[in-house]
Amino acid sequence: MHLVPPLGTSAAASAWSDQVKATYIEVRAPLWRALVAWSGDVDVADEAVAEAFAQLLRRGADVLDPAAWVWRAAFRVAAGDLQRRRRRSRAGADPEVLELVPSTADRLPDDAMDLVDALQALTDQQRQCIALVDVAGHTAPSAAEILGTSAATVRVQLMRARRQLRTLLADSNPDPGAPSTGSEIHPETSP
Repeated sequence: MHLVPPLGTSAAASAWSDQVKATYIEVRAPLWRALVAWSGDVDVADEAVAEAFAQLLRRGADVLDPAAWVWRAAFRVAAGDLQRRRRRSRAGADPEVLELVPSTADRLPDDAMDLVDALQALTDQQRQCIALVDVAGHTAPSAAEILGTSAATVRVQLMRARRQLRTLLADSNPDPGAPSTGSEIHPETSP
């Protein structure tokens, strides 16, 4: 972690900007993938990543761990966006307007859509754990810190989610010569 002087000086502002850039380079891709896996929507992931980094820039050096902070912020932004979209769709949004926006299915390959569809069958907590550990590469303790829960809870949710995903993906891919659907042992859940 870098110590940054107060943002009142141009040197401090430059140092903070450099730290945010480094965090962006390190975190953006795995964060985006995790958000797509969790939300099932490319647009939600795009908007959440952009907004989380914009908020990080506005907060300045008050943020002690920018990478951890941006993970939490992006998931909160995405959750809020999904809630707003659900409310809007229940309120009866104009279907002609909705057809003008390309769907996630138009922007992802078929096999990725099978996985996104299977992930949507999981509980929200299971989906978050899979997104953070299996998609983004976090450890169970790191994912637990982001989610505000215990590492044991993350491991249990991972075990249940992987079991359900194996079943769901096996049903959608009956070809016996097909690649594995995740039945390998993961170090996070092995005894």
